[in-house]
Amino acid sequence: MTDRLDGGGGVRGDDVVAAGTDGDESEAQLRPTVTVVVVTYNSVPTVAETLASLTDQTYPSDRYEVVVVDGGSTDGTAETVADYGVEFLVEDGAGIGACRNRGIDRAESDYVAFTDSDCAVPATWLDSLVDRMATYADDAFVVGVGGPNRPFPTDSSFTKLVGSFQGTVFGSGRSPQSHDIGRERLVGSVAACNVLYDAAVFDSVRYDDSVNVGEDAELHFRLSEAGYRFAFDPEIAVSHHLSPTLGALWRKNRSYGTAMARIQRRHGKLIRWYSFLPTAAIGGGIAAAAADLATRRARYVPLLAALFLLASAYATVQVYRDRGTPLAALVPVIFAVQYLAYGVGFAEGLTVEDP
Repeated sequence: MTDRLDGGGGVRGDDVVAAGTDGDESEAQLRPTVTVVVVTYNSVPTVAETLASLTDQTYPSDRYEVVVVDGGSTDGTAETVADYGVEFLVEDGAGIGACRNRGIDRAESDYVAFTDSDCAVPATWLDSLVDRMATYADDAFVVGVGGPNRPFPTDSSFTKLVGSFQGTVFGSGRSPQSHDIGRERLVGSVAACNVLYDAAVFDSVRYDDSVNVGEDAELHFRLSEAGYRFAFDPEIAVSHHLSPTLGALWRKNRSYGTAMARIQRRHGKLIRWYSFLPTAAIGGGIAAAAADLATRRARYVPLLAALFLLASAYATVQVYRDRGTPLAALVPVIFAVQYLAYGVGFAEGLTVEDP
């Protein structure tokens, strides 16, 4: 994608009537249309929460629609979705990238928004995203708006610790969707569980059908390489069920690491500069242990352990300030599991051929 977008499908600033100028009815009629796409697979435990939040928006009901794209669920997801009267499309055996594209193909709106089937959005979500997009009406290189994702208030204490840790620089590598950023800014990528796109961007670009994890990072990398940006607003947050156990944390981060390595190998470039650090740390630890064993002197391993303890102490303090609980003492364990899992996955992604 090399040409500047000319706003073909988008409706921005000038076409949106300001509140109170011509009355509520006129404003509602001129609000941009939005298609919200939810990709799901075997999500009976959570998808009802997602759809309940989407069907209770302050945005005019006749100006947005909800489309659920299912990858071939076998757990009754279809029956749950039917209770909410939204459109339900099935792409049997399709990955996340392909399902997102099916939703894009179905959309005929000015904007396309995405959230995930383990999320819940605030009632003002669409209003906030569309209003924020309108502030960039004169910038054709801003193609979308996104925000952070946070644990549900009802999630377990462990899940909330994971969320707080991922809000630190060591937990996210300053990825905007996870890192605790306090001001609006332009970024190269946002999370697809909380994003609204100008539909015009999809006239010339799509998600990669073959990418099942990290599909948003891959698409946004291509957009970023062409000069496009997203507005990240920390006030537009969605609730997201994060890893509830150490095992789930391991599996998720291992899959993230594998996906990021494969995507970067395909493009021949670093998409996220910090992505190789966990694997490098694992390799450095093995090399340090081997060197200490060979010389029968404990020199390098204690140094690496001290560095880890310093980083863990910093992250623990940050999490304690955020959560105010002694359970913050578990942060070094969460830190170690997340980095080891991501590092192992990244190494696998570099060495194992794509399926």
